[in-house]
Amino acid sequence: MKIPADEKNELLQEQIKKLYSQKDNLIKELDALEERLERTDRMYRRYMPMILDVMGTGDTAFSKACQNLSQAFKKGASPEKMAYVFEQVKTAVIQEDTGPVPVKKKKGMLASFLKPSGDTFIDKFKEDYHEILNKLRSALEKKYGPRLDNILEMLTKAGNASDISDIRESIFNLVFVYISDTSQEREKVTVFIREIVGKILEIETKLADSYEHTHSMVASNKGFETVLHHEMNQLQTSADVTESLENLKRQVSQRLASIENALSKKQMTDQAIREEVEKDQYIFKTGFAKLRHELDAATRYSEELEKKLHLDQLTGAYNRRAYDKKITEEMERSKRYGTTFSLLVIDADKFKTINDRFGHSIGDRCLKELIRRTLPLLRANDMLARYGGEEFTVIMPETDEAGARNVAEKIRQTIEKIEFLYKQETVRITVSIGVSQVKQGETTHQNVFERADVAVYKAKENGRNQVQIY
Repeated sequence: MKIPADEKNELLQEQIKKLYSQKDNLIKELDALEERLERTDRMYRRYMPMILDVMGTGDTAFSKACQNLSQAFKKGASPEKMAYVFEQVKTAVIQEDTGPVPVKKKKGMLASFLKPSGDTFIDKFKEDYHEILNKLRSALEKKYGPRLDNILEMLTKAGNASDISDIRESIFNLVFVYISDTSQEREKVTVFIREIVGKILEIETKLADSYEHTHSMVASNKGFETVLHHEMNQLQTSADVTESLENLKRQVSQRLASIENALSKKQMTDQAIREEVEKDQYIFKTGFAKLRHELDAATRYSEELEKKLHLDQLTGAYNRRAYDKKITEEMERSKRYGTTFSLLVIDADKFKTINDRFGHSIGDRCLKELIRRTLPLLRANDMLARYGGEEFTVIMPETDEAGARNVAEKIRQTIEKIEFLYKQETVRITVSIGVSQVKQGETTHQNVFERADVAVYKAKENGRNQVQIY
């Protein structure tokens, strides 16, 4: 029969195996994502120059901007350079008025009742939502093609306000599936969703304005009917008084009867129009309220997933993915503008001993407390990230080595005061911190990290619980 200690050890071994398995799976997923990103990048760099070279023929500012953009693609220019060239293209488009031909202004809704050939708000809805579907088709993977085809078929057959609600709901179902399934970078997904959301809101707001305009037209028409009735009565009275003009009276009366008959028919037609408009308006406004709720939910959902993707689940600090993104941005900013930044590498001293002696739950608690105590000592634009295991980093923009050392010393002093009581025994934790500053002319952030990492080892060799500068 096993003693409790053996059982506990066996459980811990099983947990370790599971963690290693999860780690391997995550690494495989990350590798697959990076491979997909590389394939996409190669595809754009292969085909975009060909398209831009065709567009770049000529001697206009727009053609020259396209030529510059093509060269930037071919040379593998930095994101900052690409953004600058794209701005040149955008400026040329605005200055030369290059772009799609303005859409002819559509007629009012009531025109559809008077002229069968006129465009209704349904036609405008179809036109605008076709653009949304095209944007989704160009951005989403092929597996979403059948869903988009079904929505397109619904859009083609749409004929009334009820169909609008079905199409809108189908699009949002697709968007939520995409948010949940996609493996793309969450920040890009959120930007894309916001773009789609903004476009849909713009479409639906225009339709709402169209309804209000139509309702005003009907109300104005009703006023016209009242005035016409009044004039008819006055004309009838005048004709009755003029007895010496019997023939004129008879003719006028006949014409008035004809006008009244036409007006009666018009009233019936307008009443039918009014009832149809009010029915569609109720359906539309109800759907529009639901739409706004779904838009907010879609945006929040995407932002929450993006946030989770960049946070360490144990400590709540940023994770390695977020660190890589931030340090790359700071390095590019330093190269472009000559700004400085510093990096802290924080390593918990003898953390393995804490885990072995007190258990992983106490070790986890130590890491959480380390983060909780450190965050208040940092500025809003500093980033604290868990680099791996018991190692953390702090990126400090616009901070030199001396300023970073002062902050590191405050962190060290704060952490050494942490104490836990576990089974009548006090658990303490200290950290060794390495500090490095980006050097002028430096081209890669890996060098900055390596210097801080070496400084950590130096702190360990000199007795731990101290700050060292490379």
